[in-house]
Amino acid sequence: MIDLAILGTLREHDRHGYDLRKRIAERVGIRAISFGSLYPALSRLEAAGAVRTVESTARAALPVIPMTGSLSGEANAFLARQRAAATRAVAGLARGKRVFGITNEGESLLQQLLVDPATDDRDFALKVAFCRYLSPDRRVALFERRRAQLVARLAEPVSHRGVEDDPLDPYLSSLRERDRQLVVLDLAWLDQLITAEHSRVGVSGSASHGPEQEDNP
Repeated sequence: MIDLAILGTLREHDRHGYDLRKRIAERVGIRAISFGSLYPALSRLEAAGAVRTVESTARAALPVIPMTGSLSGEANAFLARQRAAATRAVAGLARGKRVFGITNEGESLLQQLLVDPATDDRDFALKVAFCRYLSPDRRVALFERRRAQLVARLAEPVSHRGVEDDPLDPYLSSLRERDRQLVVLDLAWLDQLITAEHSRVGVSGSASHGPEQEDNP
């Protein structure tokens, strides 16, 4: 899931690590990605050729201020060093930043992850967030595959899911009914997506156009 979130977000715009993590949380809603997970994933994707370093801001060195040998001179030198440190902090140079971008290999991997049939609820939401990078026919296939999964889930008896309802427990029963209603709502939503996609393809006259793009960061 983290690979899809990273590649989909970098497909929008090149970003450094902090901005990438923030954008994933804002745009996709995944707020649990820590830097301890993000940077190893970026390194792994970079080693695989899916991500590259676009820009690197090196650490800026403090200016060397010579010692004067006098009390007033030393005080002025100290104040100068403090001002220089504050300037560096404001300029964002207190530490180096690597800006990451997606490669051609990364775009191919993004397509593979988006059409991967192995999907759970979280993965599907993430795929929808970036499905504009799929061709219309692949988007329809994604939505229809998910719809088939939900129809099967709705038709499946509760006992087949490894859970036995206690008829005397109204709270457990209400949870089961809530789950069922959520599936029904998702099916209605998917039907709308599929209908809209077919209409869009009908207007364009073809389902074989390339991935839609969004260039706004």
